[in-house]
Amino acid sequence: MSNLKRTALFDWHVANGGRMVDFAGWELPVFYETGAIEEHHATRNSVGLFDIDHMGQLDVTGPEATALVDRLVTSDIETTPIGGAKYGLLCHDDGTVIDDVITYRLAEDHLMVVVNASNRETDAAWFAQHSADFEATVTDRSDELAMIAVQGPNAVALIDAVTTIDVSAVDRFGSARIELFGTTALLGRTGYTGEDGVELYIETSTTGIGVVEAWNGLFDRADELGIAAHAIGLGARDSLRFEPGYPLYGHELSREINPFEARLSWAVDLTNEAGEDRDFIGAIALRRVKDVGVTRRLETLTMIDKGVPREGSTVVDADGNELGPVVSGMFAPTADVFACNAFLPVGTEVGTELAVAIRGKHKAAAVTKRPLHRP
Repeated sequence: MSNLKRTALFDWHVANGGRMVDFAGWELPVFYETGAIEEHHATRNSVGLFDIDHMGQLDVTGPEATALVDRLVTSDIETTPIGGAKYGLLCHDDGTVIDDVITYRLAEDHLMVVVNASNRETDAAWFAQHSADFEATVTDRSDELAMIAVQGPNAVALIDAVTTIDVSAVDRFGSARIELFGTTALLGRTGYTGEDGVELYIETSTTGIGVVEAWNGLFDRADELGIAAHAIGLGARDSLRFEPGYPLYGHELSREINPFEARLSWAVDLTNEAGEDRDFIGAIALRRVKDVGVTRRLETLTMIDKGVPREGSTVVDADGNELGPVVSGMFAPTADVFACNAFLPVGTEVGTELAVAIRGKHKAAAVTKRPLHRP
């Protein structure tokens, strides 16, 4: 794995028993010695720390910065307050998804768009391509900002103990600048686990103190407070996002999937607050999809028979007819079930018993009310 990128916390992960794997070109821990299930429960019950420095951050600045991002993102960025953030999608003209992103509006002429590691170069090129039509500059700051997440019912108490602001006063999807162990960071009241918490964007280019000191400092402070804090790998990160129904690009989202199929209509603002049509890329196609309707939709199934559903499996009916592909599948620790997400024909009702083809055998499963865990 010598050609893989490494975060600044790589040595810490190895020293603390992290099993390192290739994820989107990065060498990252999939779990530590206690295992992914224990890490999942630790986040739900106390607080988990996640090294997510593989994620990318694009700064968009200039007089027309907001207009540029509003042109590219499905959510209404023009009405996002300064200090606020919104989840949204980047779409092609046909309405299929390039990536899902979070946009922070930091100032009138300054926004930060957080992108997935696997799409960082594609997204940066997409923004650069369209910035030519706007008085705006796009800068990839991914190498200058280190990103960690602190998630769980004790997350806010832990961050409150290491900075001077009242984190609980920061609204969900709000942000604030903080001092953190000798460096500065942007705190976002966001996350990918279905738990309360924050994501931290730590400045590393202008000080000698950075993410390693912050990471160690958080664990030290947790010990002082008697808070059980755990490092969390990719395995638990996946199950933590799966249970509350959060999508993962390349699975519930892709170039072949539109937001309405993925149950993300809430992230698509076809009109602004004045009721006027918005003109983001993909809007025309998505208006058509909304008018006509979709033929398939993302559903969650839980296993009745013993079996582990995986991406690439197929959901079938009682006669063996193929209904749609499984795009994610795993054990969901909080719900204590094996489950999967699949795209099934519209009208498939909760409670419908179907089957998942696993290693050539049809294993009984039932369509289940989403999500498996409610944030």
